[in-house]
Amino acid sequence: MAKRRKKQYSIGNPNRSKMGLGRRSMFVSQEKQAQHQAARRLKFWSRIVAAGAIVGVAGVAAFFLWFYLVPYFHQELFTGQNGTPDAAVSGEPLPDYDSMGLPMYGDDINLRIINASQPDGEYVPRLAQIDNIQVDVHIADALRSLTQAAKEDGLVLIFTDGYVSCEEQEKRFTAKAEELMNNGDRTAVMAKTEARAQVPMAGESDFQTGLCLRLAADRETFEQSKPYTWLKANMGKYGFVFRYPEDKDDFTGMDPDPTVLRYVGGKNAEAMQQRSMCLEEYVSYLNGQ
Repeated sequence: MAKRRKKQYSIGNPNRSKMGLGRRSMFVSQEKQAQHQAARRLKFWSRIVAAGAIVGVAGVAAFFLWFYLVPYFHQELFTGQNGTPDAAVSGEPLPDYDSMGLPMYGDDINLRIINASQPDGEYVPRLAQIDNIQVDVHIADALRSLTQAAKEDGLVLIFTDGYVSCEEQEKRFTAKAEELMNNGDRTAVMAKTEARAQVPMAGESDFQTGLCLRLAADRETFEQSKPYTWLKANMGKYGFVFRYPEDKDDFTGMDPDPTVLRYVGGKNAEAMQQRSMCLEEYVSYLNGQ
């Protein structure tokens, strides 16, 4: 009897154990499947969100690049200080550079003259803003280098005039003529004639080229100053000369004024200094070659 009960127990127990394992196996498999599906859905939506974020960031970056960086670098690389396009944009050939690292231009730029003999009331150069003045864009680098070199030698060059428009020149000439007429017994004709040697008439001023600069200095005493001595020794390397030197008024038609500089390019500046020539004299010399 004991053996039969044990046998019955051993027969029933395996069946119940197998059924229990089967049900447990089925239950665990469904749970894992649900978890796996949930994980797949989570992974799918995570990818969607990540892709959306990447597209969004890329869109913002593209917007910033197109509307901010591109215009900025375009201005820095291809324009002057006031937004004027340089040679690469204007169609001019790209310049060569001298031993100072400064751009070199042709004499059609360097030696352009506006004076009483060669008036031009229409010319307007492409301009660059340098501190408080505007100059022809071609001389911007040379002017910055000149002022920086002076600064390194303990001198500060301050300019009051660069480019002067034809309209502004007319106002200056009229004011000077009226001043002379009111401060003496000069007639209107006499006042204008005298004024013309100090302040050119509209369309006759070399400041209209944008290649002239006037220093903030007393024209009567400037030749005794350290900046004058320094400029006389160094400015030619940067392409500058004195525009209205002493004893050259027969050529320039202007009273001597050591406070006015003029850009002519490095080679021309060296040649003018060697020959002690003013600009009009030098151009006449070249035309006679």
